[in-house]
Amino acid sequence: MSATVARAPAAEQSSTEIIATSNVRWKLVAPTLLVIWIISMFDKANMSIVQNNSRFLDDLGLNGQQAKIGLLSTGLFLAYAICAPLWGYLVDAIGARKTAALSLLVWAVTCFWAGLAESYNSLLFSRIVLGFGEAALYPFTLALIAQWFALKERGRATSFWWIGTMIGPMIMGLVVTFLIVTFGWRYQFHAMALLALFVPLPMVWFLVRDKPEQHPSVDPTEVALISGGTLQENEAAPGRTRRAENRVWWRNYRFWLVTVAIGTNSIFYWGWSIWLPTYLRISRGFSFQTSGYLTFVIFGFAVATILVVGRYSDRIFRRAPLAGIGWICAAALLVASALAPSPLLSVAFSIAALCAQQVGISCAEMLMHSVVPETEMGPSQGVRAITAQLIGASSPWLIGVMVQATGGFAGAFSALAFAIVVSAGCMIKLSREGF
Repeated sequence: MSATVARAPAAEQSSTEIIATSNVRWKLVAPTLLVIWIISMFDKANMSIVQNNSRFLDDLGLNGQQAKIGLLSTGLFLAYAICAPLWGYLVDAIGARKTAALSLLVWAVTCFWAGLAESYNSLLFSRIVLGFGEAALYPFTLALIAQWFALKERGRATSFWWIGTMIGPMIMGLVVTFLIVTFGWRYQFHAMALLALFVPLPMVWFLVRDKPEQHPSVDPTEVALISGGTLQENEAAPGRTRRAENRVWWRNYRFWLVTVAIGTNSIFYWGWSIWLPTYLRISRGFSFQTSGYLTFVIFGFAVATILVVGRYSDRIFRRAPLAGIGWICAAALLVASALAPSPLLSVAFSIAALCAQQVGISCAEMLMHSVVPETEMGPSQGVRAITAQLIGASSPWLIGVMVQATGGFAGAFSALAFAIVVSAGCMIKLSREGF
C-alpha cells in the first residue's frame, strides 16, 4: 500500500485494509497488553481453584465457610474499585508505560505474600493489596489503545487484549490445578509472582512507549495512520452527530450507561467464574482435578467468540445491539445450566452462557472508544473502574452467602442472570442512537 493510502483516515478503510509500514502497534503493543491481561487473570481467578483444595481449607480453617471464602475475592475487587481513579490520574501524570510497570511490581510482591500467609486475615490482606495493584489495568490499557490504534481498528485491538480475560482463566485452570496437586497451594502463589516479574514487566518496559511518535521503531506512515483515525477525525463513527457532547466525559450519559452495563456484567462474571469450579464439584459431582481442568474447556470457547466479535463489530461499526443480544442470551443460558438434568448438559449450557456474555462485554468495552475522546481515557477509565467494580465487587461474597444459606446454586445463578439483563437494558438507548 502506498504512503498516501496509509495516511488516509481510518474511517475510509475497512479494518482489514488498515496497514502501516512499521506496524508496531500490532507486533509489540497489542501482544504486550494481551500478556499483561493473561497474567492478571491468573492472579485474580486462581482463588476459584485454590478455594476447592482440601489442604488449603484445612490450613486456614475455611471448611464450610463459603462467605469468608467469597470475601477473599470481594476484598480484591473492592480495592480494585476504590484505587482505580488514583491509577487513572497517574497515567496522565507519568504515562501508561510507567504506570503499568509499577502495577506489575505490586502484583508480584502480593503474590509472594499470599504464598507465605499463615492465617485467613493475612491472606485476605494480601488479596486486598493485589486489588490495589491491579486497579491500574483499565486506565493504562485503554489509554494505550486510544493512543496506538485508529478508531476503525479498535474493535479488533480491544478483542486482542480482551481475550486475555478468557485465556488467563483457561490456562490457569490447567496450570494452577497442576501446581496445587504437585507442589501444594502455596507454591502456585509463588509461581504467579515469578511470572509477573519475568514475563509482562520486561515486555512493557522494553517494547512499549506511551505514544507512537515516542517509539524508536515506528515510522511516520504509522503515526499518520493512527492520528488520522481518532474519534474526532472519524466522520463515519457511530453517534457522530452527537460527538460534541462526548468531549466532557463525566457529563456524558452515554459514558455512564456503558459503565453501569459493565458493572452489572461484573456481578455476573465474577460471581459465576469464582464459584464455577465449586459448582462443578459440589452440585455436579466432578472431582477437584476435573472441575479445575473443565475451566480450560469452558473458557477456551470464549476466546474464539471474542476474536469473531472484534472483527465483526469493526465491520458493522454497531456494538450496542450486539452487546444487548449477547447479554440477554447469556442470562437465559445461565439459568438453563443450573436447571439442566445432567452434569454434561450443564457444562454445555455454561459454555454457551459464557460465550454469549463475552459478546456483550467485549462490545461494551469497544463502545468506550466511541463515547470518550482519546485524551480523556486515563481519568475516565479510572472513574469507570471504581464505579463498575463497586457494583460488581460484592458478587463473590454474596454468592457464597447464598450458597451457604440455601445449600445450592439455583437461586444464586438466577440473581446473576438478572444482573446481565440490567446490562442489556443499558444498551437500548445507545442502540437507538446508532452506537
